[in-house]
Amino acid sequence: MDFDAPVRNNYKLNESLLDDAFLKCTSMSSPGLVAIVRLHDYKVLLVNKQFEHYLGYTNADLHGNGIQFTDLLESYQHDRLKNQLNNINENIEARSHYLIYPIKSKTGVISFYYLYASPIEENNDTFGKLYYLLLHPDLSKWGMPFTSSDSKELFLEQFDNEDFGTFERIIDVDKVFLSEGLFRIFEIDEPLHVVDTHYAMSFIHPNDKARIIKEITKNALENGGEDVNVELKIVTAKKQVKIIHCLARIIKNPDGKPILFTGSIRDITVHRSIEEDLKNKVEELNHSNKELEEFAFVASHDLQEPLRKITTFSGRLSEKYKDVLTGDGAMYLSRMTASAENMRILINDLLEFSRISKTTQPYEPVKLDIILQHVLTDLELIIEETGTVILTQPLPALEAAASEMKQLFTNIINNAIKFHKENIAPKIIIETNVLSENEKLQYELKQNETYYKVQITDNGIGFENEYAMRIFQVFQRLHGKSEYPGSGIGLAICKKIMEHHHGIIYAENIPDTGARFTFIIPQSQQMNKR
Repeated sequence: MDFDAPVRNNYKLNESLLDDAFLKCTSMSSPGLVAIVRLHDYKVLLVNKQFEHYLGYTNADLHGNGIQFTDLLESYQHDRLKNQLNNINENIEARSHYLIYPIKSKTGVISFYYLYASPIEENNDTFGKLYYLLLHPDLSKWGMPFTSSDSKELFLEQFDNEDFGTFERIIDVDKVFLSEGLFRIFEIDEPLHVVDTHYAMSFIHPNDKARIIKEITKNALENGGEDVNVELKIVTAKKQVKIIHCLARIIKNPDGKPILFTGSIRDITVHRSIEEDLKNKVEELNHSNKELEEFAFVASHDLQEPLRKITTFSGRLSEKYKDVLTGDGAMYLSRMTASAENMRILINDLLEFSRISKTTQPYEPVKLDIILQHVLTDLELIIEETGTVILTQPLPALEAAASEMKQLFTNIINNAIKFHKENIAPKIIIETNVLSENEKLQYELKQNETYYKVQITDNGIGFENEYAMRIFQVFQRLHGKSEYPGSGIGLAICKKIMEHHHGIIYAENIPDTGARFTFIIPQSQQMNKR
């Protein structure tokens, strides 16, 4: 092999050693970047013309202190190189495997290369153990999805398990080459090495054939080689209907003439089947929910009339015969009247729940401070009777449905007053803050939105945390009606209100303190207009 004499003199190389070593490894004229590196310091002793072309280092640069191959790598890659060189000493098969490195050129440009390595099976007193490094530049547009040949194998195995395959069509001679994966997808028992376009297209479902031919011939072949990215149905050799995804591209020669049509196909039948089942179940659930909401609305509305009659006639009975009805008779009438009142509250709450589920109220700028003042005015009597103390921070202004915000505060504050400890005046603290970035991540909320967290804490009887979700369900009660009256729908209405405002509400027990209700609501509803 012919080397420049000055390079040999600078290195003072043992000519017979190198000539003999090169005979035992791939030639320096290999179609790739070649470097001879010694083990103990990774110093580069010799490079070929391709190495000079791609990375800019010539053999003249290597004399004197020269360069170490590790100078071309980021520091975190040094251990990978050391491990690779150790492996090829212990395992001959490892010499056929590559690792992928970002390598820095003489001008500082970093590019990715596949690196194979092999020891030169001869030692020398002057140079010690030598290694032959072969690099191939990555010329693909994949952005290097792999780190090694092993990771590539795992990647291909994954697609192999998912029924993935590739094809190439040589346009001029109309020959189509299919990978083994496509024979599995098409359920062809006896693979053909080469087929024509007619055979390949014969698997397309009749309902999709015209669309796909147009997509390929018009959009790809005739309109400048646009990519093909389509889903279609096929009928396999065993008459099974499948859904596939095809991604393909036209490759042209330097004159702009299409010469190759290449692409990949993936069987997505199972995925689409799951999606279709899920879509059907969601539609069924929405239909069922709509029917239930309509039933609750109609039933509640229709129950109002007989309830009015029960209330009216029980009132007349009590007024007209109050002197006659004594003892058990008066007790029965009183209990009937109380039950009718409970039923009225329940029906009204059901109607309200149905109304919120079907609401079309527009969002508008709302000041929560003003909303809270209206709520406290409405609850003024019960606040005075119970000696309730309410402490609040300034609340934000945001975009919301004002009436729903009023109902939200009313229900939560009313609950806090109702469930107070015996002989202890209720105390309610209302606090607010803007949600931090970390909190938005925690709650899986939009990062580009502003959210407010409002917390309402009381000193009441609290609840067991295991019931924290249950209390937001319709008709769920943790206490008897005789002890704490109510319909059991109030907090379910709060949950509905927050769903309509694309927010979150939850409750928690604060040991030795009481209960805390937290709702998180976006400042703006512009992204969520009804």
